Amino acid sequence: MLKRITAACAAVVMVTACGSPKIEIPTSSALAKPDTSGVKVQGEASGPLNQLAIEAIADLQEFWGKQFPDLYGKEYEPVAGGFFAVDPSTGDTPPCAASPDDVAGNAFYCGSKDVVAWDSSGLFPDLQAKYGDFVIPIVMAHEWGHAVQERSNFTARTVTRELQADCFAGAWARHVKDDKVFEVTSGELDTALAGILDLRDPVGTDKLDPSAHGSGFDRVGAFQDGFDNGVTKCKDYRDDDPMVLALPFNDPEDAANGGDAPYDSIVNGVPYDLEDYWTHVYPEIADGQAWPPVHGLEPFDPSSPPNCGDQSAEGFSLFYCVPDDYIGWDNAQTMPRVYEQGGDYAVATLLATQYGLAALTRLGDESDEKTSTARGDCFAGAYTASVILHNRAETSSWSISPGDLDEGIKALLVFRGADDADRQGAGFDRVRAFREGVINGAEACLDYQH
Repeated sequence: MLKRITAACAAVVMVTACGSPKIEIPTSSALAKPDTSGVKVQGEASGPLNQLAIEAIADLQEFWGKQFPDLYGKEYEPVAGGFFAVDPSTGDTPPCAASPDDVAGNAFYCGSKDVVAWDSSGLFPDLQAKYGDFVIPIVMAHEWGHAVQERSNFTARTVTRELQADCFAGAWARHVKDDKVFEVTSGELDTALAGILDLRDPVGTDKLDPSAHGSGFDRVGAFQDGFDNGVTKCKDYRDDDPMVLALPFNDPEDAANGGDAPYDSIVNGVPYDLEDYWTHVYPEIADGQAWPPVHGLEPFDPSSPPNCGDQSAEGFSLFYCVPDDYIGWDNAQTMPRVYEQGGDYAVATLLATQYGLAALTRLGDESDEKTSTARGDCFAGAYTASVILHNRAETSSWSISPGDLDEGIKALLVFRGADDADRQGAGFDRVRAFREGVINGAEACLDYQH
């Protein structure tokens, strides 16, 4: 989210997209529509969302018909038990369900009957209203991941099975995007990925819980793993590989607050913890040089924005100003909304990205805007890892709560200006960079490429 506003390279970040994420995709979004003639859906299938599901089913059957033999050495058997678009209010009960209520708010694959069913009147419209059309095919692709597991006799913990299904969904999403089965922009992919975040486990769920599906951090990571590396990588999933990052609440008070600290404590405290972090880390990545503290912090009211160099920062909500070496943020409107809609660690993550840009400036980084943004996001992830590990125990008492990582990811996916994806990279790419920092630390960020 780096933007130049003066010839002297004043770096500024704008955060303006703070509403509920919603995208527009034409109903006829499929460019190379698969042959749907063989897909018979039981229930009301005429609505546009069910038509999207049907188009996804047709392509998934074809996709796995090609991928499965190479992956598992035997032919793919198409899902044959039926497809059920269920309106729970009508009393229709699909196989594997005891009553229509079992389908309400849900989509599932049932291996014993080889069927896929979904709530067409509640779940799909709710998801589409929040996350756009493409989230519907993604849900279907996840369920097809379970069908693949049934055919490959995959056995693992529930959470591992769910993450592998997310990985398979990511691999399929890459196929439909690249092969233009559906017209998917980077913004639409970001918004669908935000939908995956909202399908995560309740915060604090143990990875051994028989109903565990993974945190948003885990699930988004698995989806991106498939998107980047394909179905072969997904096939290799095993319990604890990839690692499931299940974090406990720190104490009863933390649990009672849902893991969220007050807004003022975040904006007043996190910058000082970031200073502490960079005091420790900067010498390790800068050949022993000491960290020069950021010159200032400028929380402001947008009615009276500060100057950066010789220009006003009017219209910007979060930024690092290179010539004056300070970090500023809209403390009256934007950042409080980020806190309200994204949580405390959404605010912390956005502040951490700006310290990342300050670190890059001190290191003399001259990369382009998208690469600089990605490296700043990666540094934000590395800071997050430090807080998780408590590896500055003598100087820092900050800790991560369950759900904080998901809040950080959400901040990078949906809180941005309208043109940020073109200038600074899609949220999907920014999340990838953040995860790189969390997993591999600050050293990995130095040469990170978006």
